[in-house]
Amino acid sequence: MRLLNSTLLTAAIVVAAYGPSSRGDDRSPRPDVTDPLAVEIDKAIEISSRRFLTIEHHSPWQILHGVLALRHDFVINRPGGKPGDRVRALDWISGGASFRDIPLFRATPHGAQAQPYTQPYEFEGHPNQFLAILSMSRLGPKHKFMVPGGTGPSAVTVQQLVRHAQATVNDREEITWTLWALAHFLPPDARWKNAEGDNWSIERLVKIQESEAPNDAACGGTHGLFALTYARNVYRNAHEGRVRGAWLEADQKIRRFQAEAKAYQNSDGSFSASYFLGPHLSTDFSERIETSGHTLEWLVLAASDKELKSDWMRRGLTAVASDLSRSSDKSIQCGPLYHALHGMVLYRERTRASRTATRSTR
Repeated sequence: MRLLNSTLLTAAIVVAAYGPSSRGDDRSPRPDVTDPLAVEIDKAIEISSRRFLTIEHHSPWQILHGVLALRHDFVINRPGGKPGDRVRALDWISGGASFRDIPLFRATPHGAQAQPYTQPYEFEGHPNQFLAILSMSRLGPKHKFMVPGGTGPSAVTVQQLVRHAQATVNDREEITWTLWALAHFLPPDARWKNAEGDNWSIERLVKIQESEAPNDAACGGTHGLFALTYARNVYRNAHEGRVRGAWLEADQKIRRFQAEAKAYQNSDGSFSASYFLGPHLSTDFSERIETSGHTLEWLVLAASDKELKSDWMRRGLTAVASDLSRSSDKSIQCGPLYHALHGMVLYRERTRASRTATRSTR
């Protein structure tokens, strides 16, 4: 999704001076990593981790996208600090973060929610977007987010964010990020009533998302496909690999668009710059990362272990990783950058779990 053209929102995310890593440890490829693709992905993650964002200069929407990709490893600059004065983004978010004196989270009659847009691309742009993003960091239900100032509670929890999402879900607003979040925090057979007394379930959310046409949605519909795939995967894991009913229909849709992505793949390995509308090879770095990166992020989640090893998937991963490394000195918008990087991290998690073990905090 493209950012608007304003001083803040198009703030250049240029790679900092190519020096120390974003953390104090050595994140260079391990000597036992010999697969050229794995080495290329490690390089892309390491280089892209040095595109440091700064509190207050960059918005929570931008910073949360970095958290999506790098989870607990994402660090950001303190405003006005000395060079290298950085903090883990999740610590900042949890410790009472605000932007332009507006807290990132607030209490609601149903629990809590992330601050909605005050201006485009400042706070949460879609219902429950931040909750979905934070689900990838495996935060526990009791994890707290401090809320500075005001007369309300001093902290809210992940569990309260989930309750608010359940209470406010409706069929008038986009449900993509709600499905993504609730598929993570609730069992696949979960059922509940929202605040209006309507019956809801994960299955109903899956049916709505399955009916959406990807080509009519932002970012080529890749976020919707990601949410649908996330829900399918959770259901499949809970049912010994089997799918049926709404999840079978979701599975068929996922497979259909996997086949389209493969059919429209460019000769250099990148995916179509027109998403699922047809073949389209772009040589523009920003466009390639926005389109090929979004597509790849979803494909890595959707692929079977066997498909991850296929030639076409490896060529797609190599193309995006190479673009990130080769154009490390070029400005790039947060959304495309971090969704593409998320694809790299997901691949590394799936293929080398020992290096990127997930963490859960209470």
